[in-house]
Amino acid sequence: MVRSDATPDDELVFGNVRVNLRTFGVLVRDKAVDLTFYEFELLRLLCREVDRIVNYDALCQALWSSIGQKERRRLSVAICRLRAKLTASWPYRVETVRGRGYGFIASQVRPAQA
Repeated sequence: MVRSDATPDDELVFGNVRVNLRTFGVLVRDKAVDLTFYEFELLRLLCREVDRIVNYDALCQALWSSIGQKERRRLSVAICRLRAKLTASWPYRVETVRGRGYGFIASQVRPAQA
C-alpha cells in the first residue's frame, strides 16, 4: 500500500493533471513535469480559477508584483513554455482570450493525435 502525507488541500486534480501545492510537483498522466518556479506559480494561479479567465494584470501582479509591458511579455513567454510542458493535459489546457487574459479551461473537443 502506498501512503501519502498529502491532504486534499495540498493537491489539485484536473483530469489527468495533478498539482501538489506542498511539494511543488506536477504530474500529467502520472509522469512528472519539470516546471520553473514561475511556471508552477502561474499554473497554481490558473488552477485556483479553473474554467475562468484571469486577466493579464492580475497574473503579472501576482507573479512579479508589477504591471507593465515587460511583465506582460514575461507572462506570454511563461504561458508558451507552460503550454509546451502540458501538451498531454487534455481535457484541460491553457487558453488565451485575446484582450482579457488566460485560463485553465476544460476543452470539449479532443485534439487530433499526431
